[in-house]
Formats: sequence, structure tokens, C-alpha cells
Amino acid sequence: MLESARQWCLFLLKRLGFLCISLIGVSLVTFVVTHQIGDPVYLLVGPKHTQEMLDNMVRELGLDQPLYAQYCRYISRLAQGDLGVSRYTFSPVLSDIRLRLPATLELSTYALLLGVLWAVPLGLIAGRHKKSWAAKFADLSARAGASMPAFWLGLLLIFVFYAELHWLPAPMGRIGRGFEVGTVTGWYTIDSLLAGNWSAFGSSVRHLVLPALTLAFTTSPSILLITRNTMAEVMKTDYIRTAKSFGMPPQTISRYAVRNLLVPVSTMIAMTYGYLLSGTVLVEVVFTWPGLGFYAVEAMNHSDYEPIMAVVLLSAGFYLLVYVLSDILSAIIDPRIRVGG
Repeated sequence: MLESARQWCLFLLKRLGFLCISLIGVSLVTFVVTHQIGDPVYLLVGPKHTQEMLDNMVRELGLDQPLYAQYCRYISRLAQGDLGVSRYTFSPVLSDIRLRLPATLELSTYALLLGVLWAVPLGLIAGRHKKSWAAKFADLSARAGASMPAFWLGLLLIFVFYAELHWLPAPMGRIGRGFEVGTVTGWYTIDSLLAGNWSAFGSSVRHLVLPALTLAFTTSPSILLITRNTMAEVMKTDYIRTAKSFGMPPQTISRYAVRNLLVPVSTMIAMTYGYLLSGTVLVEVVFTWPGLGFYAVEAMNHSDYEPIMAVVLLSAGFYLLVYVLSDILSAIIDPRIRVGG
């Protein structure tokens, strides 16, 4: 018991230490890059500024100090929960993120669910039956999803299902005009259900379909391939061949095989979910989805440092946290990972 607790403590300390070091590295790189690509001072003083106004604004923002001093001041504020103020919206960045984060989480979560629902079953079938139609379809769809840009697929779906067929609404936000949805969770699909507003629920789902499908198709090939390849390798193992020779039912053999898929597949699903939070930028722009990606693009267009830093750190932190949770889940499923890690 004590040995197991010691292993868990070492395992968690290593993972948390890796998370902290990674976040510091991401913050440093992002801070340096964002402060080299643009100057927000000109946005704030306006086109009819004088040199005196420009110099005063530079001193007020602390941009006249060395870069390392600016970074230390930023980290100090960040440790106090202060993400700064957007110089474009003139609102605290934390408030802006609270408004936009639910939109990105809702889109990313539904996209992941759609991807898992088709990629994992198809990968299992393709791994067991290498020469079946399912294996050929899995290979074709994985190649197509991996090679197709998400923004191009989104534009194609908009053209087909909105412009030509008129089956789905215009890609303008998360819900149709005239619908009022509460802000219990910030997820329009859930909040409309909680309010019993079925019309709003239908509208939110219709607006969610195309961006979710776009992300699901372009991000799930990795899940499909890892499921198929791992399943194919598991079916070649000695214990599976022994189970077949003993005449065990196919359902029992499949259950044994799936147990060995849990660790690699769950890790890939977690990595995909972490990627989705930061990988929705182009899709959010194409569908005018008011999430973090669209917010970051607007900030970059106006050389607005604080929102860019906040979005990058939040995305990196979410990705790393999901990865750590995946490691913990893998260690619970397979104790050898905990001992070896």
C-alpha cells in the first residue's frame, strides 16, 4: 500500500512539474513573439497623434522598459489572476474569455464526440478485418480527413448545405436571431434544454452541425488510425491466438482485445480534444463562431497583446491538463505505466 502511494506521488509530481515547465516556456515564447510582430500604441493614440502623445503612451504601457522587465511584470500580474485589459474591446481579458470560452468548448466537445462515434467503431472493424470494405473505407476517409484543410471543407459544406440546398442556416454565429437563451452553462444546446425552449435548441443544433462536422472529419483521422493499427497488432498477439484455438466466442475475444486498446486510444482522444481547443481558429472564422479562436484573430489584427497571450496560455494549459489527466487514466488502466513513469 505504501509503495503504491509512493509511486502515485512520484508519478503525479513528475506530470505536474512537466505541466508547469511547459506553461512557462509557452508564456516566454509567446510573449517575445507577440511583442515583436506589432505595436498597439498606434491603435490607442489614433491616426492624428503627436510624438509627445506617442511617447507618453509608450511610458504609460511600460513598453519603454527592457523586454525581460515587461515579461516579469506580466508574470507577476498573471500570478494574481490579472490577464490584462484588451486595448481593442477595452474590457478585462478575463471577462472576454469567460464570454467566449463556452462557445469554443461546446464546439470542440461536440466535434470530438462526432469524431469518436465514427472513428473508433470503424477502426475496430478495420483492424479485425484488414481486407474488408470497412478497412478500405477507413483508409480512404483517414487520408481525406488528414489532407483536407478544415477551412476549405467548411466553405464547401457551407456552399452545399446552405447556399445550394438551403438545409442549414447561414454561418452567422451560434443561434438564429430572435432567440433568447439563458447563461447557466454558456452552452446554448444545454441552456435551451434547461429552459425548455425547444425552438432555441433546434436553432443552436442547426448552427452547430456544419462547424462540428468540419472539425470532426479533419481531426479524427488520428483516432481512427491509432484504433485500427492497435487493433490489428492486438489480433496478432499470442493470447488472442490462444483464445481462438481454445474456441472462445468472438465476443469474448473482442472484449479482451478492446482492453488493450484503452490506453493508446484514450491518450489519442485526449490529445485530439486538447488540440481542438486551439485548432478551431480557422473554423470559427469561417463560421463566424464567437469563440476563443475568433477572439484571438481579432486581437492579432489589432496587435492586441493581452488577449493573444491569454488565449495561447489557456489553450496550452488546457491541452497539457487534458494530457496529464489522460496519463492518470492510463496509469489507472495499466499500472505498468505508473511504475515505469
